Amino acid sequence: MLLYIHIPFCASKCGYCAFTSFIGEESYFESYVEALCVDLAYTLSIQNYHLDSIFIGGGTPNLLASKFYKKIFALLAKYAHIDKDCEISIEANVNILNTQWCKDLRALGVNRLSVGVQSFYEPKLAFLERDHSTKDIFYHIQSAYNAGFTNLSCDMMITPLDNQEILESELTQAMNLPINHISVYALSIDEGSRFASQEVMNNKVCESSKDETLSFFARDILKNAGFMQYEVSNYVRNGTNAECRHNLGYWQGKEYLGCGAAAVGRIGDTRMKAYPQLKGYIASPIQRFIESLSQRDMCLERIMLGLRCKSGARICDIEQLFAKRHFMQECVKNLLEGNKCYIRKERGEEFLVANELFLADEIVLWLLSREQ
Repeated sequence: MLLYIHIPFCASKCGYCAFTSFIGEESYFESYVEALCVDLAYTLSIQNYHLDSIFIGGGTPNLLASKFYKKIFALLAKYAHIDKDCEISIEANVNILNTQWCKDLRALGVNRLSVGVQSFYEPKLAFLERDHSTKDIFYHIQSAYNAGFTNLSCDMMITPLDNQEILESELTQAMNLPINHISVYALSIDEGSRFASQEVMNNKVCESSKDETLSFFARDILKNAGFMQYEVSNYVRNGTNAECRHNLGYWQGKEYLGCGAAAVGRIGDTRMKAYPQLKGYIASPIQRFIESLSQRDMCLERIMLGLRCKSGARICDIEQLFAKRHFMQECVKNLLEGNKCYIRKERGEEFLVANELFLADEIVLWLLSREQ
């Protein structure tokens, strides 16, 4: 089972961010963690779950002192069975990352650190409203490594300020860090972010997002340096087996639990979301908004996410989209003959894999247009 824990606090909110987060609410840290512990105890006591992945995201999880995490992990140990090889990830912002915090979290069992670097180019950092410098990145990531985090990941972002020269320089600097995983995202403007309300910014980014050239360029740079693309935006250093197992679980359609404000979980065909408001969550941490998913919706989601990964989408899921099997077989045949996809076999099961992961969404739309 996968478990996601949301820490919704930030020191400041970047203009592109649409995630649930709260600024200047330090006085609520303790009451939030108390509510979170109630939530975790209730959620985990429903069944004796075996957790093979825990992901602590935000917000800015390293805004919380390690003493709060000692409470959280004590509760996890009491109410859940944490597998010996459980991947336990936590996100962190560069500017407030410190060695002692890293040592404390490693001692608690956290074994993967994902750092929001975003850029090594100072004008881009200013554009993205990030509060750290390039110098901070090198110092704090090396400090995290020295503190025991050997499984390190960094997030990078492509913006309208980029060109091939800037992007190559940034990726080279990232790969020279002691990391084995890189995520590269094109900046998007999501509803609810501050940038979305700024028409000039919105138009500028939307125009840039139409050009996928830099994403292909970034993929080639990383590939030539020994980083394999295993999902549209995610790359792992060859030979490290450092793929994010938690995200792979989502993409492979596994069930997951979600605790914390606005956290989402799914068991079977039921999706559950916690209160998104801070005070509402603290007052009613076990309250959930329930959504029932149709079999078609779940099937389509597995196909969409599967085709974005090197693992691929199950052929049996694609069959469910088509009322008549021969239509599905014809569609798959066209994708294979058109060199869009290939078939991967594992343990007697067949998967449809996109030859070019960046075209995964296009393939899904094509399949939907032929759905019978």
